[in-house]
Amino acid sequence: MFDNVPVHLTDYLRKASADFDRESFYYFAAAYVSLFYLKKNFTDAKTSDFLNVRTTVRGGIWWGHSGRVIIIGETLFLMRSAPGFAEFCRRLSGRDLRSTYFEIYAARMFFEGGYEVGARPEVGMRGEDFDFCASLGDETVNVEVTALTPEHFSPQNVENALHHKRKQLPDSDPAVIFCILPESWADTPMGVALGELTKRFFGGTGRVSAVVYVIEKHIEWEKGGEVGHLSMQHLCLRNPNSRRPITSLSFFNNEAWEVAPTDPPTQRRNNEFFEWADSLFGGKG
Repeated sequence: MFDNVPVHLTDYLRKASADFDRESFYYFAAAYVSLFYLKKNFTDAKTSDFLNVRTTVRGGIWWGHSGRVIIIGETLFLMRSAPGFAEFCRRLSGRDLRSTYFEIYAARMFFEGGYEVGARPEVGMRGEDFDFCASLGDETVNVEVTALTPEHFSPQNVENALHHKRKQLPDSDPAVIFCILPESWADTPMGVALGELTKRFFGGTGRVSAVVYVIEKHIEWEKGGEVGHLSMQHLCLRNPNSRRPITSLSFFNNEAWEVAPTDPPTQRRNNEFFEWADSLFGGKG
């Protein structure tokens, strides 16, 4: 039923499921999938500051940490047979986790849009070291992801990043830049400024077919970090001057890709990861 899933991974989690309620098991399963493929323990606070492993006032795990771990483990499971899987694992294992977290988010968006996703190690040549490619039918889209870090919104920083990343993309196929905006910018009105700077950027290049802005947002529902809402909000802007327009980016729909953690997190469950986890859990809970 679930192709290309290592027997050891399945057997271990099936046995371990007896120690968890259903909601906690999703988190544990995602963490163990990550440990299995990446050899990194995302439940250990020393692994990465980005995951922000901390306890709440009631002694539980902060929902934002659990949500990120589930996204990583879920994405690894869903993309385990993708041509670029080994390369994404290499990056997640050895690079800065924040940047690779958003890389696999972008790759997953194309994967869920029906694309076959591939990636390769860097070769040290301008125009050849983009993050991944996505193919659907006769079309191949090259994708570059940039995760900005300044604390405060700066249109110039965004525009500079777009121009820098444009140079990483070859001029042979449609191309997309994912621009990850810091969460500290979330309460700043950015719509008009982003629209204007993107229009200027598109006016100077036909190489980039679209820019996708992404921002991760955490909203606390309960003081102390026990309950909250995690969403990935994105805006896809297409280049009217593109030399190679993309056939369709309808899978973006300019809507939020959301997870809504309760205690512990829950999220969208209409995919193979949750079906697999439920099959291991054996109908408890």
